[in-house]
Amino acid sequence: MNKEFQELQELLEERGQGVPADEYFEEFLSDFHRRQRQDLMRRSARSLLLERMGVWLQEMGGAKWIYGAGAAYALVIVSLFAWPRGNASKEGIEPVSLEVPEQKVLHFESERSGKKENEPPKATEF
Repeated sequence: MNKEFQELQELLEERGQGVPADEYFEEFLSDFHRRQRQDLMRRSARSLLLERMGVWLQEMGGAKWIYGAGAAYALVIVSLFAWPRGNASKEGIEPVSLEVPEQKVLHFESERSGKKENEPPKATEF
């Protein structure tokens, strides 16, 4: 058992000496970010949206049913307020008629008793 322990210690020491330099990790991180950006640029906006919506719904768990029910309820309420209620004539609103209404004709008389002739005549109804 002592022999195995010594071998284990030697392996751990060798492993500790084989640690890469800090530049290796910095270069790896910059390459990783560059590859991620390239992958995002190749994909369409629609696929990104669908992926993000899928992840969002997976993370929500049971809350998604509550949100879905709330959205359905709101849609029903909005449709009830927006839907027309029965016949419009029951509410006192009559449909528009295409007939032209009768027009009244006004007759003008001029009074000659002491007034100037430049004055406009008065309108009178019969």
